[in-house]
Amino acid sequence: MSDCCTPEEQVFVKSGSGLCPSCNTKGKKVKIITLKSLLRPLALEAISPDESHYFCTTKECDAVYFESTNKTYLISDLKVSVHQKDDSVTTPICYCFDWTKEKIEKYIKQELSPNPLEHIKENVQADRCGCEVNNPQGSCCMGNVTKYIKSLS
Repeated sequence: MSDCCTPEEQVFVKSGSGLCPSCNTKGKKVKIITLKSLLRPLALEAISPDESHYFCTTKECDAVYFESTNKTYLISDLKVSVHQKDDSVTTPICYCFDWTKEKIEKYIKQELSPNPLEHIKENVQADRCGCEVNNPQGSCCMGNVTKYIKSLS
């Protein structure tokens, strides 16, 4: 499988607590390439490349990313909607292969082909995913897709 869906080694934080300054929830460390790919130009001009960057998964929190210095990047600073923070049925869960909540539900409930998870797995195995540059969480979506499919039952 591609690197984006392979668990990464534990990365030690060089500074900061890793807690979102807006909601005080532990963030998930992301590579700067994710921010560079998804931030709007004005926000991109403000990033600190030498700091650690984190993704906040808390739905009620407007911060999507934050730095070890506690600088935050809000939902409005991103070019895309964030699955974890947006309930819209047109929001992607799989950003690489355009599996939205609406499309996944349709394919699962009507038993259409391809099956969303199988389709994503095939493309991951063929090294076609680009999760770290397409997905705001900076990593593979299969866990999110699986969780969403289970919620449909």
